[in-house]
Amino acid sequence: MSTIFYSSLKSLYQRQRWLLMVFVAVLTEIAARGYQDFGFDNEARGLFRTNDAAFDKLEEIFKQFRPDENDCLVVIEAGEGGFFNASSMRELRQLQQQLLQIPLITSVLSPLSPEMIVCKELPQALIPAVALDAVDWQQVQRDAHQHPLVAGNFLAADGKHMLLILRMGKQDLLVSDYETSVGSMLGVIDRWNTTASHVADLTGIPPVRVEVFHSIKTDTRHLMMIGSIIGGLVSICVFRNWALALMTFVGALTGGFWSLGLLSLLGVKLNLISTILPVLIVVIGLTDAVHIVFDIRDSRMRGIKPVRASWLAVRRLGIACAGTSITTAIGFGSLAFSQIDVIRQFGITCAVGTLITFVAVILVVPLLAGTAWVGGAYRGNPPRERDMMRRWGVQYADWILRHRRWILLGSLLFISLLAVTATRLYPDSHISESLPINSRSTVALQKIDSEFGGILSAIILVEWQRASDEAEQQAAVMSAIKQVATEVHREPDLHNPMSIVNFREMFSSCTLLTLPQTIEAQWFREDLGRAIVVARMRDKGIHFHQQMLIGFREQLAKVQQQHSGMEITVSGSAVVATRNLSKMITDLAKSLAIAAAVIFVVLTLMFRSLRMGLVSLVPNLLPLLFTAAFLVWTGQALRLTSVLLFTVSLGIAVDDTIHFIVRYLRERKLGLSVDDAIRNSIVSVGGALLVSTLILLAGFSASATSVMPHSQLFSQLACIAVVVALIGDMVLLPAILKLVDGK
Repeated sequence: MSTIFYSSLKSLYQRQRWLLMVFVAVLTEIAARGYQDFGFDNEARGLFRTNDAAFDKLEEIFKQFRPDENDCLVVIEAGEGGFFNASSMRELRQLQQQLLQIPLITSVLSPLSPEMIVCKELPQALIPAVALDAVDWQQVQRDAHQHPLVAGNFLAADGKHMLLILRMGKQDLLVSDYETSVGSMLGVIDRWNTTASHVADLTGIPPVRVEVFHSIKTDTRHLMMIGSIIGGLVSICVFRNWALALMTFVGALTGGFWSLGLLSLLGVKLNLISTILPVLIVVIGLTDAVHIVFDIRDSRMRGIKPVRASWLAVRRLGIACAGTSITTAIGFGSLAFSQIDVIRQFGITCAVGTLITFVAVILVVPLLAGTAWVGGAYRGNPPRERDMMRRWGVQYADWILRHRRWILLGSLLFISLLAVTATRLYPDSHISESLPINSRSTVALQKIDSEFGGILSAIILVEWQRASDEAEQQAAVMSAIKQVATEVHREPDLHNPMSIVNFREMFSSCTLLTLPQTIEAQWFREDLGRAIVVARMRDKGIHFHQQMLIGFREQLAKVQQQHSGMEITVSGSAVVATRNLSKMITDLAKSLAIAAAVIFVVLTLMFRSLRMGLVSLVPNLLPLLFTAAFLVWTGQALRLTSVLLFTVSLGIAVDDTIHFIVRYLRERKLGLSVDDAIRNSIVSVGGALLVSTLILLAGFSASATSVMPHSQLFSQLACIAVVVALIGDMVLLPAILKLVDGK
């Protein structure tokens, strides 16, 4: 059966190459159609969407009250004269009126809003709209700092910062829905800043998401281009032959192009996490392409013609490349066990992309190598330093074999140290990780965090069953809401609670006015038996928020015990995201363990040896544990990016291990001793491993030019992981092979 298969395959690669060319052309044409329509996912809550009760309750709260993520925040820093004077108020009212004219903006809440009233002899606006020059502005400033709604929520305690909340209705909006409106807000603010005596900045969840969305679109193509250029230059420098470098890169780039195009036709879109997908797929394809090109080069140096050299490379390395792609796909596929939709999609798309790239590399590289204008351009001249590199390789192999016991002992102690250190990792995530460094939203977010308690919100939901005595029940409900607000004030990391109590307090002293139903319904729904209290949280990370919310929920439980028939729970986008992102990182860690187990089984079956399965797994623990320990040593937490990197590094490290062991087993089948087999493997495969590592470093280093912090972190950790993986395969693996196979 295998003879028939190899005979058919040989015929395709040598005598019927035109069939492969037609297949490549057709697939490229199909992929091109999908690539043109390649899109980006702009669903706001897609990153932490789950099918559980907590997420369902969050969406229910949004429908009954309003989303906590549709508000844009304008933070204004006072000029030299402060806010409370006639000219400043004219400027601020002009800004508010211009912002109100922008599509989607339904209302603007600020100290100047008509809802902000004070009751003296008669009800009046906190900030007068007319006769500004006759106003006692010192009294207005005192009233503002004592106002139940304005103080702390819209005017900072120092009086130097003011907040405008731009509301975009109750509907569930996509980023594309408000992208234009956010651009208009920025335009209005920029024009206002040129003439006003104050400085305004825009932030909030919608502007942050728009900025991230724009960065994703520009970063994806930018990183792919930069990575390709750097990797191409490195390939030319290493091979010192344009034809060999072209074979290597065209195969990998074709795989990336096919993957993006075909995945697009299947409806897949890029999101914040999958921005690394294009670079990742190309880099993975490069590892196999380098090994194939090295084999083709060796055949050409022995005088074998291009077409036959390309077929021999496929025959010798086809199974190894298939094995590396399958194990890498398994590593990504393990993410399918995550309960977070976006992570599950990332794992599946990366797995599919890896397999598509394998097909591209195993077809395109040999086809190019067999052509007269590419494959024929390399004349088979051996590199000038070939003999010197071979001598160095033999000397290095001899050194490893002589010192294998010390290497194994040192590695065992080092891996143990890394494992102990890695246990100190904990999951964490910040909004600022997703924002371009020093962007406008980042600067404004820092001001909101400092002066107004943060842009994140916790929604405390108070629920009750309707009773016959409505007056008594409402009094009990208001008492519970006040107690919740008191607990928020007591919690140092929750700020500025806002509820129906604030509005009723504002209207309570005004006998001639009643609270409008439209305002009350945003905070208190007697018909549903529900009310909400909204508190602000600073961007201190999900690890901090989790610990804080545990204690806060315990205090709310005590409040609930004092009010029978009521249920008090904590929700909100930030709270649910904190829970789900932490769960996401934990899921990824579990998926990594599953991937390692499945890869071990696959390698055991591939090599038909339990011993070789174990041998192949040990060196691949080194880059994972070293990266984890590096995070601890540098004071970093286990973030989403770093866990994704672990999955990537496992796949890449296993790739190199497979190529080394396949070559080692081939040498052993030829009758060579263990020592000679190790020497030949280091000499023949070591060069390919070194070159692929250099190209991987070049490709991953492209992400260091990203404006996104999570992409920069991925670049840093990826470069560390591939270098440590090379050390594991070139130092630890030969020593282990000598130990287990030496007898």
